[in-house]
Amino acid sequence: MSRGKCLIIGFGSDALSDDGLPIRLINDLKAILDPDKFILMTSPVGGLELLNLLDGFNTAVLIDTQLTSKRKPGVIHKFTPDNFEETFHLSSQHDVYFHEALRLGSEMGISMPDDIHIVAIEIVENKKLSFEFSDEIREKYQSILSYLCRILKRMSGPDV
Repeated sequence: MSRGKCLIIGFGSDALSDDGLPIRLINDLKAILDPDKFILMTSPVGGLELLNLLDGFNTAVLIDTQLTSKRKPGVIHKFTPDNFEETFHLSSQHDVYFHEALRLGSEMGISMPDDIHIVAIEIVENKKLSFEFSDEIREKYQSILSYLCRILKRMSGPDV
C-alpha cells in the first residue's frame, strides 16, 4: 500500500515556537495534497524512530528546521543523504544520527526508501515555550508553504 506513495514527515514540537514549523506545514499540506499520492505525518524525533517511519516507502521527504545563524529566517535548503547538513531532529545528540539510522536500517534488512529528500528551513527560535512562530517565520509562512507545494508537485507529477 505505501510503496506507490510518497511519505512526507515533519519533525518538531509545536510547543517550541519555530521548531513547530514542520508540524504546521504538514497539517496544512494534508488539506492540499492528494492522499492517493502522499502520506503525511509528524514526529517529535528522528534517530532510530526513522526506521519504523521510513519502512516500506520508495520516496520520502523529511521536513526539519535549522538554526545556523548564517542564513535568513525562512530560507529553505534541500538535501539528499549524500549532501546532508545537520538539522535539529535528524541530528539528535540523544539518539543515532541520520546517516547511522539509514545504515542500521539497511543492515537490519528494513525496506528503506531509495529516494530521500531533506527539506531544512532556517528558523529564529527553537527553545522558547510558545505555540506562536517568531515574527520572521510568521511573515514568511505562506511563501514557505507555497514553495513546498511546488517541490512536491514536481516530485509527483501535475495532478497534485
